[in-house]
Amino acid sequence: MAARRRSARIITVYVLSLVVALALLIYWIIFVVQSYMAINEYAARLGGAGSSYHWLALAIGCALFVVLIAGLTFQLAQALGERNYSRRQEEFVSNITHEMKSPLAAIKLHAQTLEEDDLGADERAHSVRYVLQQVARMETLVDNVLESSRLMARRRPLALQPVALRPFFETYFTEIAPSVEQRGIRLATRVDTEATVLANADGLHRIMTNLVENAVRFSERGGEVRCAVTDGDGVALITVEDDGIGIPPTELKKVFDRFYQIGRELSGRRGGTGLGLSIVQGLAREMRGRVRAHSHDGRRGTRFEVTLPLAGGAR
Repeated sequence: MAARRRSARIITVYVLSLVVALALLIYWIIFVVQSYMAINEYAARLGGAGSSYHWLALAIGCALFVVLIAGLTFQLAQALGERNYSRRQEEFVSNITHEMKSPLAAIKLHAQTLEEDDLGADERAHSVRYVLQQVARMETLVDNVLESSRLMARRRPLALQPVALRPFFETYFTEIAPSVEQRGIRLATRVDTEATVLANADGLHRIMTNLVENAVRFSERGGEVRCAVTDGDGVALITVEDDGIGIPPTELKKVFDRFYQIGRELSGRRGGTGLGLSIVQGLAREMRGRVRAHSHDGRRGTRFEVTLPLAGGAR
Protein backbone atom coordinates (compact mmCIF):
# COMPACT_ATOMS: atom_id res chain seq x y z
CA MET A 1 0.00 0.00 0.00
CA ALA A 2 2.84 2.44 0.82
CA ALA A 3 4.45 1.77 -2.57
CA ARG A 4 1.15 2.44 -4.31
CA ARG A 5 0.74 5.72 -2.43
CA ARG A 6 4.24 6.82 -3.45
CA SER A 7 3.52 5.93 -7.08
CA ALA A 8 0.23 7.82 -6.89
CA ARG A 9 2.06 10.90 -5.54
CA ILE A 10 4.58 10.73 -8.39
CA ILE A 11 1.78 10.55 -10.97
CA THR A 12 -0.10 13.40 -9.27
CA VAL A 13 2.96 15.66 -9.41
CA TYR A 14 3.44 14.75 -13.07
CA VAL A 15 -0.19 15.50 -13.96
CA LEU A 16 -0.07 18.86 -12.17
CA SER A 17 3.21 19.76 -13.90
CA LEU A 18 1.75 18.70 -17.24
CA VAL A 19 -1.35 20.84 -16.70
CA VAL A 20 0.82 23.87 -15.85
CA ALA A 21 3.01 23.29 -18.93
CA LEU A 22 -0.01 22.97 -21.21
CA ALA A 23 -1.59 26.09 -19.69
CA LEU A 24 1.63 28.05 -20.32
CA LEU A 25 1.76 26.71 -23.88
CA ILE A 26 -1.80 27.85 -24.55
CA TYR A 27 -1.05 31.24 -22.98
CA TRP A 28 2.05 31.58 -25.19
CA ILE A 29 0.06 30.81 -28.36
CA ILE A 30 -2.65 33.35 -27.43
CA PHE A 31 -0.04 35.97 -26.50
CA VAL A 32 1.87 35.61 -29.79
CA VAL A 33 -1.30 35.66 -31.90
CA GLN A 34 -2.60 38.78 -30.16
CA SER A 35 0.77 40.57 -30.18
CA TYR A 36 1.99 39.66 -33.67
CA MET A 37 2.18 43.28 -34.79
CA ALA A 38 4.25 44.35 -31.77
CA ILE A 39 6.58 41.37 -32.25
CA ASN A 40 7.16 42.20 -35.93
CA GLU A 41 7.73 45.89 -35.15
CA TYR A 42 10.27 45.00 -32.45
CA ALA A 43 12.05 42.68 -34.90
CA ALA A 44 12.10 45.45 -37.53
CA ARG A 45 13.72 47.86 -35.06
CA LEU A 46 16.44 45.22 -34.49
CA GLY A 47 17.11 45.22 -38.22
CA GLY A 48 14.90 42.36 -39.32
CA ALA A 49 13.03 42.39 -42.60
CA GLY A 50 9.63 40.86 -43.24
CA SER A 51 6.47 40.33 -41.21
CA SER A 52 6.68 36.68 -40.16
CA TYR A 53 8.73 36.93 -36.98
CA HIS A 54 5.68 36.21 -34.80
CA TRP A 55 5.46 32.76 -36.44
CA LEU A 56 9.12 32.15 -35.62
CA ALA A 57 8.53 33.20 -32.01
CA LEU A 58 5.46 30.96 -31.87
CA ALA A 59 7.37 27.95 -33.28
CA ILE A 60 10.32 28.41 -30.92
CA GLY A 61 8.03 28.72 -27.91
CA CYS A 62 5.99 25.66 -28.88
CA ALA A 63 9.16 23.64 -29.44
CA LEU A 64 10.47 24.57 -26.00
CA PHE A 65 7.19 23.57 -24.36
CA VAL A 66 7.18 20.26 -26.25
CA VAL A 67 10.71 19.60 -24.97
CA LEU A 68 9.52 20.49 -21.45
CA ILE A 69 6.57 18.10 -21.66
CA ALA A 70 8.81 15.34 -23.07
CA GLY A 71 11.26 15.92 -20.21
CA LEU A 72 8.46 15.68 -17.63
CA THR A 73 7.25 12.44 -19.22
CA PHE A 74 10.79 11.02 -19.20
CA GLN A 75 11.21 11.96 -15.54
CA LEU A 76 7.89 10.26 -14.73
CA ALA A 77 9.02 7.07 -16.47
CA GLN A 78 12.36 7.18 -14.64
CA ALA A 79 10.72 7.79 -11.26
CA LEU A 80 8.16 5.01 -11.71
CA GLY A 81 10.85 2.64 -13.00
CA GLU A 82 13.05 3.33 -9.98
CA ARG A 83 10.06 2.98 -7.66
CA ASN A 84 9.12 -0.34 -9.26
CA TYR A 85 12.71 -1.61 -9.07
CA SER A 86 12.95 -0.52 -5.45
CA ARG A 87 9.69 -2.33 -4.67
CA ARG A 88 11.02 -5.51 -6.26
CA GLN A 89 14.24 -5.20 -4.29
CA GLU A 90 12.21 -4.94 -1.08
CA GLU A 91 10.20 -7.99 -2.10
CA PHE A 92 13.44 -9.81 -2.90
CA VAL A 93 14.81 -9.16 0.59
CA SER A 94 11.55 -10.40 2.08
CA ASN A 95 11.49 -13.46 -0.16
CA ILE A 96 15.12 -14.42 0.36
CA THR A 97 14.62 -14.09 4.12
CA HIS A 98 11.58 -16.35 3.93
CA GLU A 99 13.37 -18.84 1.68
CA MET A 100 16.31 -19.08 4.09
CA LYS A 101 14.20 -19.29 7.26
CA SER A 102 12.53 -22.48 6.07
CA PRO A 103 15.70 -24.58 5.64
CA LEU A 104 17.23 -23.06 8.76
CA ALA A 105 14.20 -24.12 10.79
CA ALA A 106 14.40 -27.63 9.28
CA ILE A 107 18.14 -27.88 10.02
CA LYS A 108 17.57 -26.78 13.61
CA LEU A 109 14.76 -29.31 14.09
CA HIS A 110 16.78 -32.24 12.74
CA ALA A 111 19.92 -31.15 14.60
CA GLN A 112 17.89 -31.25 17.82
CA THR A 113 16.65 -34.69 16.82
CA LEU A 114 20.23 -35.87 16.31
CA GLU A 115 21.02 -34.84 19.90
CA GLU A 116 18.65 -37.49 21.25
CA ASP A 117 20.49 -40.44 22.76
CA ASP A 118 17.88 -43.10 21.89
CA LEU A 119 17.73 -42.23 18.20
CA GLY A 120 17.77 -45.26 15.91
CA ALA A 121 20.29 -45.66 13.09
CA ASP A 122 17.63 -45.24 10.38
CA GLU A 123 16.20 -42.12 11.98
CA ARG A 124 19.68 -40.69 12.43
CA ALA A 125 20.55 -41.33 8.78
CA HIS A 126 17.25 -39.75 7.68
CA SER A 127 17.93 -36.61 9.73
CA VAL A 128 21.46 -36.32 8.37
CA ARG A 129 20.21 -36.63 4.78
CA TYR A 130 17.54 -34.01 5.41
CA VAL A 131 20.08 -31.61 6.94
CA LEU A 132 22.36 -32.06 3.96
CA GLN A 133 19.44 -31.43 1.57
CA GLN A 134 18.57 -28.19 3.32
CA VAL A 135 22.21 -27.07 3.35
CA ALA A 136 22.33 -27.69 -0.40
CA ARG A 137 19.15 -25.63 -0.78
CA MET A 138 20.73 -22.73 1.09
CA GLU A 139 23.91 -23.05 -0.95
CA THR A 140 21.81 -22.72 -4.12
CA LEU A 141 20.13 -19.58 -2.77
CA VAL A 142 23.47 -17.98 -1.87
CA ASP A 143 25.04 -19.02 -5.19
CA ASN A 144 22.13 -17.45 -7.11
CA VAL A 145 22.52 -14.16 -5.24
CA LEU A 146 26.29 -14.11 -5.91
CA GLU A 147 25.82 -15.10 -9.57
CA SER A 148 23.19 -12.42 -10.08
CA SER A 149 25.53 -9.82 -8.58
CA ARG A 150 28.36 -10.99 -10.85
CA LEU A 151 26.19 -10.73 -13.93
CA MET A 152 24.94 -7.28 -12.97
CA ALA A 153 28.50 -6.05 -12.37
CA ARG A 154 29.71 -7.76 -15.58
CA ARG A 155 32.89 -8.94 -13.92
CA ARG A 156 34.80 -12.21 -14.21
CA PRO A 157 33.22 -13.47 -17.46
CA LEU A 158 32.79 -17.21 -17.78
CA ALA A 159 35.66 -19.25 -19.18
CA LEU A 160 34.21 -21.11 -22.15
CA GLN A 161 35.39 -24.48 -23.36
CA PRO A 162 33.96 -27.32 -25.49
CA VAL A 163 31.23 -29.25 -23.64
CA ALA A 164 29.89 -32.52 -25.09
CA LEU A 165 26.14 -32.35 -24.45
CA ARG A 166 25.19 -36.03 -24.34
CA PRO A 167 27.41 -37.07 -21.39
CA PHE A 168 26.75 -33.77 -19.63
CA PHE A 169 22.96 -34.09 -19.75
CA GLU A 170 22.82 -37.82 -19.11
CA THR A 171 24.74 -37.20 -15.88
CA TYR A 172 22.71 -34.08 -15.02
CA PHE A 173 19.30 -35.70 -15.49
CA THR A 174 20.37 -38.72 -13.43
CA GLU A 175 21.42 -36.42 -10.58
CA ILE A 176 18.34 -34.18 -10.60
CA ALA A 177 15.60 -36.77 -11.17
CA PRO A 178 15.27 -37.93 -7.52
CA SER A 179 14.77 -34.39 -6.13
CA VAL A 180 12.12 -33.63 -8.78
CA GLU A 181 10.24 -36.88 -8.24
CA GLN A 182 10.31 -36.41 -4.45
CA ARG A 183 8.08 -33.38 -5.02
CA GLY A 184 5.49 -35.43 -6.88
CA ILE A 185 6.51 -34.31 -10.38
CA ARG A 186 7.43 -36.65 -13.23
CA LEU A 187 10.62 -35.79 -15.10
CA ALA A 188 10.66 -36.83 -18.76
CA THR A 189 13.99 -36.37 -20.54
CA ARG A 190 15.28 -36.83 -24.07
CA VAL A 191 18.87 -36.36 -25.20
CA ASP A 192 18.93 -36.62 -28.99
CA THR A 193 22.22 -34.96 -29.90
CA GLU A 194 25.92 -35.63 -30.23
CA ALA A 195 26.71 -31.91 -30.39
CA THR A 196 29.55 -30.12 -28.63
CA VAL A 197 29.02 -26.49 -27.65
CA LEU A 198 31.37 -23.78 -26.48
CA ALA A 199 30.08 -23.25 -22.96
CA ASN A 200 30.85 -23.40 -19.27
CA ALA A 201 29.83 -26.62 -17.53
CA ASP A 202 29.03 -24.94 -14.19
CA GLY A 203 27.09 -22.20 -15.94
CA LEU A 204 25.14 -24.72 -18.02
CA HIS A 205 24.38 -26.68 -14.86
CA ARG A 206 23.03 -23.50 -13.23
CA ILE A 207 20.91 -22.68 -16.29
CA MET A 208 19.26 -26.09 -16.21
CA THR A 209 18.78 -26.11 -12.45
CA ASN A 210 17.02 -22.74 -12.51
CA LEU A 211 14.80 -23.73 -15.45
CA VAL A 212 13.85 -27.09 -13.96
CA GLU A 213 13.27 -25.56 -10.51
CA ASN A 214 11.07 -22.91 -12.08
CA ALA A 215 9.05 -25.56 -13.96
CA VAL A 216 8.63 -27.70 -10.85
CA ARG A 217 7.58 -24.76 -8.70
CA PHE A 218 4.68 -23.89 -10.98
CA SER A 219 3.55 -27.47 -11.60
CA GLU A 220 0.91 -29.28 -9.57
CA ARG A 221 1.66 -32.61 -7.89
CA GLY A 222 1.25 -35.35 -10.44
CA GLY A 223 2.34 -33.04 -13.24
CA GLU A 224 5.20 -33.52 -15.64
CA VAL A 225 8.30 -31.54 -16.59
CA ARG A 226 9.73 -32.38 -20.00
CA CYS A 227 13.35 -31.68 -20.91
CA ALA A 228 14.86 -32.26 -24.34
CA VAL A 229 18.26 -31.62 -25.92
CA THR A 230 18.25 -31.70 -29.72
CA ASP A 231 20.09 -30.28 -32.72
CA GLY A 232 19.00 -27.08 -34.42
CA ASP A 233 20.29 -25.11 -37.38
CA GLY A 234 23.91 -24.60 -36.36
CA VAL A 235 22.93 -24.61 -32.67
CA ALA A 236 22.04 -26.98 -29.87
CA LEU A 237 18.46 -26.58 -28.66
CA ILE A 238 17.60 -27.18 -25.00
CA THR A 239 13.92 -27.08 -23.99
CA VAL A 240 12.26 -27.27 -20.58
CA GLU A 241 8.48 -27.51 -20.67
CA ASP A 242 5.81 -27.79 -17.98
CA ASP A 243 2.03 -27.95 -17.64
CA GLY A 244 1.84 -25.28 -14.95
CA ILE A 245 -0.03 -21.98 -14.74
CA GLY A 246 1.47 -20.58 -17.93
CA ILE A 247 2.46 -17.01 -18.75
CA PRO A 248 0.24 -14.48 -20.56
CA PRO A 249 1.85 -13.25 -23.82
CA THR A 250 2.09 -9.72 -22.41
CA GLU A 251 4.30 -10.99 -19.55
CA LEU A 252 6.72 -13.09 -21.60
CA LYS A 253 9.32 -10.34 -22.03
CA LYS A 254 9.23 -9.44 -18.34
CA VAL A 255 10.02 -12.88 -16.92
CA PHE A 256 13.76 -12.40 -17.43
CA ASP A 257 13.82 -9.12 -15.48
CA ARG A 258 15.74 -9.20 -12.22
CA PHE A 259 13.41 -9.67 -9.20
CA TYR A 260 10.40 -10.38 -11.44
CA GLN A 261 8.26 -13.19 -10.07
CA ILE A 262 5.81 -14.97 -12.32
CA GLY A 263 3.80 -16.46 -9.49
CA ARG A 264 3.25 -13.16 -7.70
CA GLU A 265 2.02 -11.46 -10.87
CA LEU A 266 -0.32 -14.25 -11.93
CA SER A 267 -1.51 -16.32 -9.01
CA GLY A 268 -0.17 -14.95 -5.76
CA ARG A 269 3.09 -15.64 -4.05
CA ARG A 270 4.70 -19.01 -4.75
CA GLY A 271 8.13 -18.48 -3.26
CA GLY A 272 11.42 -17.98 -5.03
CA THR A 273 13.65 -14.94 -5.20
CA GLY A 274 12.95 -13.58 -8.68
CA LEU A 275 16.59 -14.13 -9.75
CA GLY A 276 16.49 -17.51 -11.46
CA LEU A 277 15.36 -16.56 -14.97
CA SER A 278 17.46 -13.39 -15.07
CA ILE A 279 20.49 -15.57 -14.25
CA VAL A 280 19.50 -17.99 -17.04
CA GLN A 281 19.39 -15.14 -19.55
CA GLY A 282 22.68 -13.64 -18.35
CA LEU A 283 24.52 -16.98 -18.50
CA ALA A 284 23.08 -17.84 -21.92
CA ARG A 285 24.32 -14.52 -23.27
CA GLU A 286 27.78 -15.12 -21.82
CA MET A 287 27.82 -18.43 -23.70
CA ARG A 288 26.84 -16.52 -26.88
CA GLY A 289 23.40 -18.11 -26.87
CA ARG A 290 19.90 -16.96 -26.09
CA VAL A 291 16.82 -18.01 -24.13
CA ARG A 292 13.16 -17.49 -24.99
CA ALA A 293 9.89 -18.18 -23.19
CA HIS A 294 6.75 -19.45 -24.95
CA SER A 295 3.20 -19.98 -23.74
CA HIS A 296 1.02 -22.74 -25.13
CA ASP A 297 -1.97 -21.64 -27.18
CA GLY A 298 -5.23 -22.78 -25.63
CA ARG A 299 -3.71 -24.77 -22.76
CA ARG A 300 -1.69 -24.42 -19.63
CA GLY A 301 2.06 -24.57 -19.44
CA THR A 302 5.23 -22.79 -20.49
CA ARG A 303 8.20 -23.78 -22.63
CA PHE A 304 11.67 -22.29 -22.27
CA GLU A 305 14.13 -22.69 -25.13
CA VAL A 306 17.88 -22.18 -24.80
CA THR A 307 20.00 -22.16 -27.94
CA LEU A 308 23.79 -22.43 -27.81
CA PRO A 309 26.13 -22.21 -30.81
CA LEU A 310 28.09 -25.31 -31.70
CA ALA A 311 31.80 -25.37 -30.92
CA GLY A 312 33.55 -24.61 -34.21
CA GLY A 313 30.62 -26.02 -36.17
CA ALA A 314 31.24 -29.49 -34.73
CA ARG A 315 28.39 -31.93 -34.45
